Amino acid sequence: MKKIGFKKLNEKFTKRGVLPLLGISLIILLLTVAVYFVAHYVANSYTDENRFSNWNYLYTEKAGSVPDGELRIYNAQNPIITEGKKGNIYFTKTLEPSDKASNLVLITDFAPVKILLNGKEIYNNQFDTAEYVGNCYNAVTLEPSTQERQLEVMLKLPLSVRFETYLNPPGDPAFTNMPGFMIGLIMMGVGLLAAIVFGLLSAVKKRLFRSIIVSGLLFYVGLALALYMLPEVTYLFNTPKWMNITALPVHLTFMVVLLCLNGLFKESRKTAIAILFASGISAIAVLVAFNPLTIKLAILLMCLLTTAAAVYVARTAMVQLDRRIQYAAPVFVMCVFCVMIMVLAAIFMSTRQRILYIYNVTISSIVIMCVLEYIYIHDFRLEQQTIDVRDQSVKYSKSVEGISQFIRNMLDCRDKSKFYDTAVREILDLIVKYNPDNTDIRYCVAVKDGGTYTEVVNNGISSCNYEMIEQNGRKNDRECLFAGTYFEYILKNKDEVGAIFHFENIKDGMDVFFISMIEATYCGLVTTYEDIFTDGTHRDINVIFAELAENTELDNGCSVDHLINIRNNSRELCLRIGIDEERAEHISIASELHDLGKIAVPKDIIHKEGRLTEEERVMINSHTEFGYTILSAYDDDPILATAAVIARYHHERYDGTGNNGLKGEEIPIEARVVAVCDVYDALISERTYKKPWSKEDAMHYLKENEGKLFDPDICEKFIAFIGEEAEAKKPAAAQ
Repeated sequence: MKKIGFKKLNEKFTKRGVLPLLGISLIILLLTVAVYFVAHYVANSYTDENRFSNWNYLYTEKAGSVPDGELRIYNAQNPIITEGKKGNIYFTKTLEPSDKASNLVLITDFAPVKILLNGKEIYNNQFDTAEYVGNCYNAVTLEPSTQERQLEVMLKLPLSVRFETYLNPPGDPAFTNMPGFMIGLIMMGVGLLAAIVFGLLSAVKKRLFRSIIVSGLLFYVGLALALYMLPEVTYLFNTPKWMNITALPVHLTFMVVLLCLNGLFKESRKTAIAILFASGISAIAVLVAFNPLTIKLAILLMCLLTTAAAVYVARTAMVQLDRRIQYAAPVFVMCVFCVMIMVLAAIFMSTRQRILYIYNVTISSIVIMCVLEYIYIHDFRLEQQTIDVRDQSVKYSKSVEGISQFIRNMLDCRDKSKFYDTAVREILDLIVKYNPDNTDIRYCVAVKDGGTYTEVVNNGISSCNYEMIEQNGRKNDRECLFAGTYFEYILKNKDEVGAIFHFENIKDGMDVFFISMIEATYCGLVTTYEDIFTDGTHRDINVIFAELAENTELDNGCSVDHLINIRNNSRELCLRIGIDEERAEHISIASELHDLGKIAVPKDIIHKEGRLTEEERVMINSHTEFGYTILSAYDDDPILATAAVIARYHHERYDGTGNNGLKGEEIPIEARVVAVCDVYDALISERTYKKPWSKEDAMHYLKENEGKLFDPDICEKFIAFIGEEAEAKKPAAAQ
């Protein structure tokens, strides 16, 4: 069991692209830490001018006592050495004579402070009454003096060792300015302004409301940072509980961003409730903490719960990665990033470096907000494109019936003299149905005979250079040519140009759906042309449709071998599951037409490399209905009637999750047969979006999806057939 578990885990981390995502998370973490140290360096440079350094210090067992022993030096070159067991520290420094008054500013980590000047107490911040206080900022005015004075500072260490001193110009000591506080206020202002702007835009663009979320999140982080920094800019808020209140928003920041990340996935309500529940527990733990030990435990609990929430969302994102859901990768990266930050936070808390945790959380939150805003903006653009695609696809779907009717009318046309007029009339009718604004289309048709062109149809074209059209077709290796306002068909007879159709003054001529519709029309036209003009005898309708299916397959960038393989495999499979020979033959012939509906799907979507959008996936899936619409018109023919059923239902899933929701035996048996043959051959064939699979991997995929995608009995017999076929080829290969 352990071996299997490790194998699956290894597959997730290697084959499914998780390992590179972990690397990206680590890189972002390193960059974030680097940004912190750069920002810290810049902030220190900003305050270096007034920094008050070169102190002597020593840890003490008892609060307020002057230690016996050799004092250590604390300056830029000699940082304070941490001693975890001792909770008090003593600083002293000799003040030089000065003829100017100044403010001595001391920044701590919510430490009770007592300041003595020449042995006389001049400042006391609850040193004798509290274990921790509600402010970090302490200030006292030093009067001018002509003599040296001895300055002593006594600190309790409730959380971490922080001792930053500045000598500022005289003024009101109750309040000062710190860069972090200003950054928080700026973030609040930007977040509030952005929320107002996006709010106004949302009144027009309904889907911009998620950007308001990011703006609100930016405001929240700015508020959290400003609140946290408030104890560093004034000592007016001096109640110990103020420390708990101001620290809480920062500690909850990651929970908030995890909620936003989780919100990118559908069906994420349970996870959101769990995160909210964990946030509530964390908030209560921080607020009710009453001494330094319980504060540390509460923060560690919050780190643990946040890590658990991040791991859970990351796990959800990993599942979505398997399903190729959009944005699963960045969400996974950000969640792993959160986990790493929380691990660092626990380390910082354990080593009395809480300030590193606070600033890293703030910077990390900004990083995640930038990613969220990018996702939201990108998603908004995709939604706008999706709306356009949806509007067009509705219009295009209505035209599929027109394409079906066009193909039927053209295939029914057996008169050479009427062919060109019929073709032009049908094409014009289809174009106008697609876009009623096309009311002034001009066109002409010419037949090539003996190297010269003779016009047989002309409506409003004064002069058309058919030789140039032929050259363009040969140059671009295409028989269906498009430009902004016109398109042309080149029909061939035995690889020689036989006729050219030219249409101009087209509106929306480069629209992707219009182009696809015209290409579908061309497939039907050229098939009919070959039927009428290649020889004197009319071919069977089944043969014509088979040729149309081949043309469609080639247009889609696939090989005709795919159709041949499906035909052969489906016949053999039908016989193996007990279908009589006549019906097996009908099903095998009809199976070649299973993807005929792709004639009406935009080629840009079919040939697209990479992940499809939801709307593009819907358009691809619609080919089943398109094929049924075209083929069902010939339901009096037993083979084409079978082909219509196969075209409509070959993408049904055995568990009922397919296009039409049919389940198990409800799915026609011919569709169940072709589904297995189609998927197997598609897997072992190369496509624009994938490399070919090995036969072993393809059969393993079929086996894994028995009862889910495929009929188990049909699937088992097909796997047995392919296995027997492979075994039969081995001796031949050995010879």
